[in-house]
Amino acid sequence: MKRKRIIQFSCIILSLWMAIFVVGCSKTNSGKGDNPIAGKTSASDEKGNSKDKSELSSYITDKKRTLSILTTEWPGAQVGNDMPLYQELERRTNIHLDFQLLPLTDPLEKFNLIMGSDKLPDIVGFSDGEAINKYGMEGAFIPLQDLIEKQAPDIKKALDDPLPNEILPYKQSGWGEATAGDGNIYTVPLFSSSNAIGAVYAIRVDWLEKLGLEIPETSDELYDVLKAFKEQDPNGNGKEDEIPLVAGQGNKTATVIPLINAFDAHMNLYVDAKDDTIKYGPVEDNYKEGLTYLNKLYDEGLLEEDYLTATTDQWLARATGSQAGLMFVWPASGIGGANSGLQKADSSYKFMPMPPLKSKSGAQYKDTKTAGQFILPRMAISVTNPYPEETMKLFDYCFTEEGTMLISYGIEELHYNMVDGKPVYTDIITNNPDGIDPEIARIKDGINATALPYSIGWASHFQAFEEAAPWTVESWRIYREPGMVEAPFPTLNFTDQELSRRNALVAEIDTFKDPMIDQFIMGVEPLDKFDGFVEGIKKAGLDDLLGIYNAAYNRYKENAAK
Repeated sequence: MKRKRIIQFSCIILSLWMAIFVVGCSKTNSGKGDNPIAGKTSASDEKGNSKDKSELSSYITDKKRTLSILTTEWPGAQVGNDMPLYQELERRTNIHLDFQLLPLTDPLEKFNLIMGSDKLPDIVGFSDGEAINKYGMEGAFIPLQDLIEKQAPDIKKALDDPLPNEILPYKQSGWGEATAGDGNIYTVPLFSSSNAIGAVYAIRVDWLEKLGLEIPETSDELYDVLKAFKEQDPNGNGKEDEIPLVAGQGNKTATVIPLINAFDAHMNLYVDAKDDTIKYGPVEDNYKEGLTYLNKLYDEGLLEEDYLTATTDQWLARATGSQAGLMFVWPASGIGGANSGLQKADSSYKFMPMPPLKSKSGAQYKDTKTAGQFILPRMAISVTNPYPEETMKLFDYCFTEEGTMLISYGIEELHYNMVDGKPVYTDIITNNPDGIDPEIARIKDGINATALPYSIGWASHFQAFEEAAPWTVESWRIYREPGMVEAPFPTLNFTDQELSRRNALVAEIDTFKDPMIDQFIMGVEPLDKFDGFVEGIKKAGLDDLLGIYNAAYNRYKENAAK
């Protein structure tokens, strides 16, 4: 009943808004072309006080508007209007944001409570695309495609051609990612180059140098390196306490199993480029080869014995305590977290990124399952929002050249200066007087962590990390090359019936599959039982699952082609 009342009330608001919009079009757009902010020469605040437009660059509305916004907390920063970026954004656009925050822990739980209430925020910023589309199709959010077409030329360009001129390991369809199962768009995405990568391999390069070894390129070469790490005392303490391969950041099997890519295997569902259909890696022969390799590493003590139960704290202790040789981790938090501890003991101790291993076919890639996603759901407009047109103009401003500069670099003379025609971060970012690293310095002031949508390329990221975290920049340089990271699984949308069936099938398959994988790796079950493993997955409903996924994938491709 609450949802019904909201929708009924919203229909009235939308009807009034459309009537006002039709009447007002000739006044607001006359002689101004398609520019939604052109011709603005003066403005007033909510009390009617006149303001000098010459001091402001991008007023969206002559009368200040306040919009409530729901977004997520950020670690290390208090999101809100104390951030200089939001103060500057309000100064430029004449729109004030009233923040409500979702917690870092279990944000979906609070999100669902808010969406079930009588009062929705005007703007909802949440990167759970399935949840956003679910509530959108139930009537809680405005379909955005018409607003994008009429009010957001820069967003439209980004959807047509995501991150043009940027080096990226794979391509994604902007329209395909943004479109819900009913054909509507309920969220304006963000586009961020650095999100494309995900976790990477990191290896102790000082150990390699000490033992006269090169960075391994194949599974055979990696085996030889790991064996040398175990037997030749690279940490120099006279003990055989090195753990050649550890489960990075305590993520257990998920950070061990990616090595199967060296055998042309896939961890889970993936899109086979040969016939453009969705297939399931664990039932293929290449997967068995990968498991055989991992079993060999485990059997010979080259893989962390307790990888299945090791915690994040244990990972960090082993990585910073000069015991770990190879790990699969995130560039900044993983490699950076390990190196910050290691280099307290010796500045020459360090992990550096290692490219994916070359497979038996000559391919060199990181799995779909481990990819990042450079197109992410971001902002939805509630049906109770009284200013949907102004809200979409605010979103579009973030994609303009001026808005992109603000979100990427912050405020000129505070966060950056123009040098030879290019923005260069000031010391407040790259050499912060409080000793905080560039990423926290940017987030703290709202840069690159704005609760609004945006499109950001590599330049600002490289500049921020080049000196402070060269391993992060090198990770990006290696893994951003085309083909190094397989595209993440497309954001598919399912009917209610498909979703219910899919969830049941996935639960049944994973309940059988997951423990068996670790039993194969640890030798509890011999790999000559692999055919029975495959048969068990098929009996759990694999064919039905692939049918559901491929039907949804065909719809995705249709939306992407529009």
